[in-house]
Parts: sequence; structure tokens; C-alpha cells
Amino acid sequence: MKLAVVGAAGRTGRLVVDLALAAGHTVTAVARTPSRLPEFAHGTPHIVQADVHRPGSLREPLTGQDAVVSTLGTTGRAATTVFSDGARELVAAARAGGPRHLVVMGSAGLETGHLPFAQRVVSRLVVDRLYREIHRDLARMEAVLEDSDTAWTVVRAPMLKDGPPAAGPRVSYDRPLPGAGTATRATIAAWIVGHLGAPETFRRRVTIADD
Repeated sequence: MKLAVVGAAGRTGRLVVDLALAAGHTVTAVARTPSRLPEFAHGTPHIVQADVHRPGSLREPLTGQDAVVSTLGTTGRAATTVFSDGARELVAAARAGGPRHLVVMGSAGLETGHLPFAQRVVSRLVVDRLYREIHRDLARMEAVLEDSDTAWTVVRAPMLKDGPPAAGPRVSYDRPLPGAGTATRATIAAWIVGHLGAPETFRRRVTIADD
């Protein structure tokens, strides 16, 4: 499969690139700052510089790709448009003959109604205040995808951490995952690479957590 990874220089993106290379995929690593890309253990991807805030910047690198994984992120908690801008560029590239499957990283924190009362209070008073602007743009990102006619998958992760992949991660389709506290980046990356182009994931929100 021809795969592009947008945000390839980030901690999750690097893992997706390396696992995809190990699986035999032809990988294009797309990064705003390519100098931040490491040496990969399982091969060398094609490297492209692009910025999702610049309209049209993804069209050329995504042309001819079978799938694209977006692991875009932000280092602060201020208002951002990186997620929604990225989604618009991915959809535009797909409509112009680009990838058939779009996979993007989201957050399990967008849905909290299923939590026990005490956890809902903590989420509203602490988590929502800290990550309100990020969650707003993640919601805008999901709306952009929902309004498109593309095959997309939103991978909603809980709090991410470093570490090895879970032997048997818990997965929920289109509904919250009770007790989803953390997931390693390796768990998320492994699930994504293992489900590239999988029709059962199309136009669905998938929440993943470690055991």
C-alpha cells in the first residue's frame, strides 16, 4: 500500500512510519519540519515538507496515495486550527485524486456523558478547562470529515503515554469506551497500521485504550 503520514515528525507519527515500513508499505513522511524526522529502523520513507495551514500544500504529496494517516498535534493549550485545517486539506486532496482512506487522531475526551458523576465533575472543572480550545478544534475536525464524502476513520485516544503496545487493546466503535484512561502511542500506531484500508472502519469513530 502507498501510505502518507502527515505529522510524521511527532511521537506517534514516527511510530506509524516505522511500523508501516516494517509491514512493507511504501511510505511518504510529511512534516512541517523534516529535520525533526529520525532515522527509522525499518527503512527510509520518502520525505516531503508541507504545512497544513497553507492551502493546497498536501495535494501533491497525497496524490496517488492509497491511504493517509494524520497524527497532527499541538504542544500548547491555546486556541488552534491545526486539526480542522488539516482535515480540510486532507479532504481536498482526496477529492483531487488523493487517498481513498483518511485516518486521523482524535480524543476520547470529546465524550464524557458516560462517565460516573464524580469523573464528569472532574472532567468539566479540570480537563475541559485545560483542553477546551484543543477539544473545540478536534470537534471542528470531526465535523469537516462528517460533511465530506470520503472514507475516514477517527481514532479517539485517551491520555497518551510512551511504552510498548498493549497485547490486547480494548476497542469500541462509535460509542465511548468505559474506563478508557490511557493508551501508549505504540498501541495506537499498531492498531492504525493494522487497519489501513479496512472497510469496517470507514466513517467511524474508534476509541482505543490499553488493558
